[in-house]
Amino acid sequence: MLLRLILFLLFISCLASANTLPSTLRDGSTRFLARSLGSSCYTMDSVQKGLPCNPAAIAKDRARRFDADIFMGSNLEYIKEAEDLLKGKEDEAAVAKFFSRRENIEGEFSFEASFQAPKWGVSFEPYRIVAISRMENPSLPMIDLLIAEEQSVKGQAGTYLYENLYAGIQVRYTHVRFIGQYFALSEAFAGNSQEILASETQELVYVEPGLLYAWEDLAWQPQISAMLSQWGFSDRKTEEYPIKPEGLLGASMKPLVPLGLFELGVQFHLHSETENARDAFRVAAAYELGILHAVASVSEYDHSAGFLLTFKNFTSGLTYWSEKVSRGVFIQMGITL
Repeated sequence: MLLRLILFLLFISCLASANTLPSTLRDGSTRFLARSLGSSCYTMDSVQKGLPCNPAAIAKDRARRFDADIFMGSNLEYIKEAEDLLKGKEDEAAVAKFFSRRENIEGEFSFEASFQAPKWGVSFEPYRIVAISRMENPSLPMIDLLIAEEQSVKGQAGTYLYENLYAGIQVRYTHVRFIGQYFALSEAFAGNSQEILASETQELVYVEPGLLYAWEDLAWQPQISAMLSQWGFSDRKTEEYPIKPEGLLGASMKPLVPLGLFELGVQFHLHSETENARDAFRVAAAYELGILHAVASVSEYDHSAGFLLTFKNFTSGLTYWSEKVSRGVFIQMGITL
């Protein structure tokens, strides 16, 4: 019954209009997993940071763990300037400096703490800022700008159903304050920057069910998953943070290798912008050997590669992420207890 509900809501979501910002900005996954594995993290489980992407996995893991992580892009100066604009510090010098960049830029900084116990978990992200600026038409520059500051809390609960099937649900609340505008660059210097850079607020609640079927007794440990993401409600309708449910269907396995642990996953990510099967398809791989965990992910829209180093209770990592219009390097530092 739950799987039928997921597939029905998935079908409805694919009929929705497509003019919105990338859903990766609104995804509730732990940031390192989202940037390094993309949507494949909903099926793969060899890389563990924060709560699982799929809440059904929390019942399968049966782990008890505390994680605290900082995740940030390499362009911290850009993030700081974006934060100043969001706080209303739009004096002429600040505006001129921020918009002096003529390339597409994306930046992010966040702090998240989570606690996972057998069958349940909670996570708190008191601070996350995301900034994206894209410039079009160099002869008459147009700016597509998003600056958003979020505070989020989420909870997960999962249970074993029967045979190899697990089910889970994730509920998350997000408060966001953002600037979202599309305007001519000349407008920013024409004395009306206060109107262009005026911020808005929004409250969102997401209810996201998931399923996981895992053959844990087999050597390659194959598993398949289904997840309904970003289904919920909001206090108001905005283009930047719409409620558009997305469906995720995936499979993964751990082929035997002479050294270490290797995991391979495929994912079909269906949403309002999906036009064909190639758009929805993603493949990802993860390899663990000693203190090193290497990951890579490829889809039609983006690709990424990164690594995570673990020493006792400390972790650090680096991810390179690239899409058609922008790219970036992201750093992760954390502690696990």
